[in-house]
Amino acid sequence: MTKDTIVLRPGRPADVDAALEIDDAAFARYADVGITLDMDDDHPMVQGEKSAWRRCAQIGGLVFAEVESDGARVGFFALSEIDGAAYLEQIDVLPTHMRQGIGRQLMTEVIAMSRRWGHSDLVLLTCEHVPWNLPYYQRFGFERMGPADIGAGLAADMTTQARYLPMADRRVAMRKALDATE
Repeated sequence: MTKDTIVLRPGRPADVDAALEIDDAAFARYADVGITLDMDDDHPMVQGEKSAWRRCAQIGGLVFAEVESDGARVGFFALSEIDGAAYLEQIDVLPTHMRQGIGRQLMTEVIAMSRRWGHSDLVLLTCEHVPWNLPYYQRFGFERMGPADIGAGLAADMTTQARYLPMADRRVAMRKALDATE
């Protein structure tokens, strides 16, 4: 079996629903660690994500991983800015395409794009107890942020997530210092 060639392509605001489909498919894995969600498309959390990811697309921060041969979208990231840092709002790969280097390809572009935007830090929020989250980000050089290091914007996102996501007390903020020589 030959490996698909994956290309990264920018998304448009109209592509947000495709990102949500990938996100929903990837999120299904969380049931393995006891995290489930049942949110309709009109749920405030879903609407908030759609709005945020449209803004990401408007600034060039919504990027899809596509199979070059047929254009199938198999992953994406949504990158914005918050508190003077680049902010990885979401990164996902379809379960059928995991463990093929696509997540690494996406994260490499997240880091490169954050640098191109002139940021010295990249931040994100994740679940500390999910075995494929925290260790994944740590491999890329992310470190946990202490409460005093979390800016107002990121703190507001944490508060929103705490309102709607299960096990919100297990959410952590992480930061990667972007060294221009990496």
